[in-house]
Amino acid sequence: MIMEYKMTQMVTKTGKRITARPLSPYDAPYLVDIFEHMSPESRYRRFQQSLENPNPKQVWEEAEKIAQMEDEQQGGFIAFWQRPLLPDVPVGAARYVRIDDETAEIAMSVRDDMHGQGIGTWLLQMAIDEAVVNGIRKLVGNALNDNDAIWRVLDKLGYPYHRTPDGLISEIELDITP
Repeated sequence: MIMEYKMTQMVTKTGKRITARPLSPYDAPYLVDIFEHMSPESRYRRFQQSLENPNPKQVWEEAEKIAQMEDEQQGGFIAFWQRPLLPDVPVGAARYVRIDDETAEIAMSVRDDMHGQGIGTWLLQMAIDEAVVNGIRKLVGNALNDNDAIWRVLDKLGYPYHRTPDGLISEIELDITP
């Protein structure tokens, strides 16, 4: 069940108008565009692996897999910058994928030139709100220990979370119980 989310636009810290909508099965090209606008360092921070010169076919196949997953298995949002002459520039996405009835894995990506604008926090909050409506009580994920940006985002969201370091990566459990 995808909830009707009332907050569909925001204005960034630098005045850019951003809109968001639920992910759809047709969003693979937008997801690829977001990925292509991430530096190798950002890709490493997001995916915890070196993706400096990824195979374009594999990138496209992964984007299609994400976009076309059944609604019962996932939820999430994609955000677009509404530029005056070039609207609908994809800037970020956040989603959760159900692991069991009450647990889901959470993920988020924002293109490099839009970092630090509040977009990731906004998208994650929408994804969390939808997850709660759909019965999810705990979100899990992985992040590099030195990925200060994601730790700041988690702190801003205000949900209690537990971090279990394992080498360079920490496992995260986020309690979103209403």
